[in-house]
Amino acid sequence: MFDEQPEHDHRPQRVVREFQKRRRTLPRWECAHAVYSVRASVRDDRREQLTQPEIAKIVQRSLHHQDGRRYSLHFYCLMRDHLHAAIEPLPREGGSIPLSEIMRTLKGFTARQINRLVGARGPFWLAEAYNRIIRCQEEYWDWYNYIWLNPWRAGLVDDPHDRPWRWERPRER
Repeated sequence: MFDEQPEHDHRPQRVVREFQKRRRTLPRWECAHAVYSVRASVRDDRREQLTQPEIAKIVQRSLHHQDGRRYSLHFYCLMRDHLHAAIEPLPREGGSIPLSEIMRTLKGFTARQINRLVGARGPFWLAEAYNRIIRCQEEYWDWYNYIWLNPWRAGLVDDPHDRPWRWERPRER
């Protein structure tokens, strides 16, 4: 059931079917049909902020563009230098689309668009993104509250509901 990918094997993976551990600098736990909390951070040497309106629009459009194509987007929040999101990779060939593929596509596309917008070159995002499998409903809501209140805790807004660069899927009643 547990499959550890060798450290030297960096080949793209087509599908995740079993619980596995992949490694770059940080270990990556993946399993089929999971919801993940992800955090992608902007490189320290970049001056641009994700909360700049034109940059935020690029990231938001990209997040929504892949919703329903590669993953189900549950919610997200853009901070100045990182984004938080809860995503659920969609099924593929009896498993799920690998999170690494999703993040590579998201970060690659947005980096190219942002570089084009600001007239820059080179990497925009840190190579590694933090992710965590959300294991139960209680943990899901813990992550929701953490991500949703992040701008308020960081002192970016006075009211936790006053934040333009976040979104959540409307809940079914």
